Amino acid sequence: MSTARVVLRLTNVLKTFPGVVALRDVTFEVLEGEVHALVGENGAGKSTLMAVAAGAALPDQGTIEIAGHTLSDPSPARATALGLAVVYQHTSVLEDLTVVENLVFSMPPAARPRMAAADTWARAQLARIDARIDPGERVGSLSVADRTLLEIAKALALRPRVLVLDEPTESLTAVEGEKLFEQIGRITREGTAVVYISHRLPEVKQIADRLTVLRDGQVRGTFSTEAVTEDEILRLIIGRPADRAFPDKLGAGEDRATVLQVRGLSGDNFHAVDLDVAAGEIVGLAGIEGNGQREFLRALAGLGGSRGDVSLNGKRVDPRRLQRGQRLGIVYLPGDRHREGLFPSLSVRENTSILSLGKVSRAGLVSAARERAAVTSQIDALSVKTPSQETPIAALSGGNQQKVLFARSLTARPTVLLADEPTRGVDAGARIELYRVLRDAGRQGKAVIALSSDAIELQGLCDRVLVFSRGHVVRSLQGDEITEENITGAAITATKERSALAGQSGRAPGIRRFVAGDYLPTLVLAALLIAVGAYTAADNDFFLTGRNFQGMLFLASALILVSLGQLAVLLVGGIDLSVGPLTGLVAVVLSFYAAQGQAAGLLVLGLLLVLAIALAVGVTNGLLVRGFGLSPVLATLVTFIVLQGVSLLLRPTPGGSIGADVTAAIKTSVGSVPVVFLGAVALAVAAELFLRRTHWGIGLRAVGSDESRALRLGARVTRTHIAAYVLCSLFALLAGILLSAQIGVGDASAGSTYTLTSITAVVLGGASIFGGRGSFIGACLGALLLQEITTATAFLRLGTQWQYWMPGILILVAAGAYSRARGRREAALVPTTT
Repeated sequence: MSTARVVLRLTNVLKTFPGVVALRDVTFEVLEGEVHALVGENGAGKSTLMAVAAGAALPDQGTIEIAGHTLSDPSPARATALGLAVVYQHTSVLEDLTVVENLVFSMPPAARPRMAAADTWARAQLARIDARIDPGERVGSLSVADRTLLEIAKALALRPRVLVLDEPTESLTAVEGEKLFEQIGRITREGTAVVYISHRLPEVKQIADRLTVLRDGQVRGTFSTEAVTEDEILRLIIGRPADRAFPDKLGAGEDRATVLQVRGLSGDNFHAVDLDVAAGEIVGLAGIEGNGQREFLRALAGLGGSRGDVSLNGKRVDPRRLQRGQRLGIVYLPGDRHREGLFPSLSVRENTSILSLGKVSRAGLVSAARERAAVTSQIDALSVKTPSQETPIAALSGGNQQKVLFARSLTARPTVLLADEPTRGVDAGARIELYRVLRDAGRQGKAVIALSSDAIELQGLCDRVLVFSRGHVVRSLQGDEITEENITGAAITATKERSALAGQSGRAPGIRRFVAGDYLPTLVLAALLIAVGAYTAADNDFFLTGRNFQGMLFLASALILVSLGQLAVLLVGGIDLSVGPLTGLVAVVLSFYAAQGQAAGLLVLGLLLVLAIALAVGVTNGLLVRGFGLSPVLATLVTFIVLQGVSLLLRPTPGGSIGADVTAAIKTSVGSVPVVFLGAVALAVAAELFLRRTHWGIGLRAVGSDESRALRLGARVTRTHIAAYVLCSLFALLAGILLSAQIGVGDASAGSTYTLTSITAVVLGGASIFGGRGSFIGACLGALLLQEITTATAFLRLGTQWQYWMPGILILVAAGAYSRARGRREAALVPTTT
């Protein structure tokens, strides 16, 4: 080992954050082909050190060398190019992209497969780690375990010299963990070095060649793994001799009142579960992941449908009312603190007190003094390390964030505490504290139900353990029966068959994927287009005449173009309110250059001028948002006002004219279909292909899906935002040219309605207002439907108010339907996350 080459070296690294020294003079070396474990408490600096190595965090001083090359001007892209790949504890996958898109987007240009062959390539990368994931599945629908496997597949696809694994087994089953260890063994034999960050000391002893201990941002020693015991490692980690890990259990034979009684409770993936929990008792739920134990726990919390009998302190509770669990004294501590537990933008105080505001309020007003006192009591009792109560929760380490979740649950004064993976992602020292907290809750008369994938934890903590298999409780263990062998053995040897009533989704995988995808709204809009057209034509024979059909499509063409541009901005998480005035300004400017009989050169000059204006508007909007940090609404509202003012300055009243020859050229038709409509549809199709089949299109959605993760993967976020705004302005330019032919004069107010209607069209088309999701085909159909509704109201002799009411009703109905359809798919997968 001593002759092996150093492939990662960090020397004298110092990293500070406001008020905190995260790393102090840290030197760390990793050898070729070794597994080097990095251990320490939450907040010790492990993840920060690896963020520095990966170029994601800039050190205040110190040097970084990867494979013999100094990482100058650090960035994630440069670190990746030198051969370092990171699998982060909090995955950097992009939820709005598919599995294959995530894999492709993470690859550098030289190693990136062609999109035509990407599916086959992605299957090969997933097969390397035996990850059975559909490449076409949207990542937002995957379990946390599958996301972790995807993250690992991404990293291995880079063929790294150094692979950093940050808590890789936290969301994996034991079987998946063993498969991961096999892959680690394979790649280290091939010469890749692995930095393995974990709180699980048995894993470290099993897999690592050497280990380095960090405490309080400083290296406390580097050792051969064989030369130190787990107790010695733990003592180095926490800086003191470790007390016994688990507190005393309940005394045998103690008579305690039953707090929670469950009889024949069934739901999605579990069936006919009976359970009694006494005051002070800690009951564990065990089983191989996906066998119903998590769904059962969430059903008790009111987070999943169920049927059966539930009683709390002798009073029967309707399972359908369990969603009001907090009022009944049932408090749920979620297993995934990032997706379901924490409010990242809120402070420690706000996160702690949010479940107990009613208890610190008078006449509906929160008493600041009572709130602070309640929060202080809990964060002191749990030894939460935070600079103050007002510190953003996101600034705390993972272990302290978990303690805040415990503090929140306890301030709610639960009768029954439901804890899903209560110590996941928590270091060894903090685990001991949390075990004490759970047992103290029991001593105060609370009933505790704890779900854990760690059999040793269940053995040491619980008074009783229920083992689930295929949706049924196959064994109840208590007393001396609660051993790791019995828990694991009961789970893997059970022969109970899953009930036919449990866990049936009723949908084929392809249908589920379609429902969760971007094209369900497109199908709905197509059906609505046909339905509205058929109903109107049945009521009025003139609706589908050639002349009306041609006029309707011509009017729709401009809205389609504006909507395509609006979607480009919406995909990156922005919005452009200036598109309406920009289309109007284009028409106003052209009214000076496109009059009948003017020289062709003057028309060309006018087109060049409006092109320059559109480019300037797009760049300005992008710079206001990215360069000056203005919100998209504020930035584009400013542009809206300026453009509207310029239009009114040029044409205080409608005037000028667009030549008949220009108008005729723009209105050219093939039969009853305008050429510009065919062109708009062709642009929508081309844009859709571009969005799905090119790296830049994937990057557009990646930035909107999660900007920080996209940046970590090498996306050029600022450039992407500016490009989206420029593209939006160019589409508005084309729409403005069509608008000039529609109205025939320069009118400053002509395009103002396009702002709201374009937003309406893309929302109807299924785009997310938060970015990352949408379809150009959907936006096209949304715009066409809006124009059809506008035309149909006249033929149906409805008031003009219906031109506003109908789109509003459609938005509400569509948003509810899409969210419900997607939500069912994602809700079915949430129970498998931890």
